[in-house]
Amino acid sequence: MTTNRRRKAEIHAYQEATGIAYLVARRQIAALAEVMERHPRLNSFGIGVFNPWHKTAEQRRTDLAAGREKLAGAVAVVAETAAWLRENIRPIKTPTVSSYTVKHVMERTTGNYVTNGELVAAALIVGYTFRYEEPNVLFGMSARDLKLMN
Repeated sequence: MTTNRRRKAEIHAYQEATGIAYLVARRQIAALAEVMERHPRLNSFGIGVFNPWHKTAEQRRTDLAAGREKLAGAVAVVAETAAWLRENIRPIKTPTVSSYTVKHVMERTTGNYVTNGELVAAALIVGYTFRYEEPNVLFGMSARDLKLMN
């Protein structure tokens, strides 16, 4: 028996909206939740908030919370982005490619818009090596693969 009825209802709603199997929906939701837990400043903007030097601490907290909520609701986009990354870009050891660069390559290739945070979350789920360069993240992705898509 499920002890967390709200989580089960969320999984069922996502499953119905996407038409995927329950276990796949549960895995996708859990993967995004795990990445967000491991990276507490990750949100739809990327890492941190936009223009933090011109905001009070309370404004930064509010922006971060709103961005995290927005990212948490983008499970389908993050899962699709992760699948695209797995299929198209080989991992390398040294993080040298900016998430913002990869975001634009993906948008030109697929025609689908993704936020920087959605791309970062997807790349973290896939398991690329990374290094923070706020608000972007440098990933260990093959520059050759990216260049071939441009």
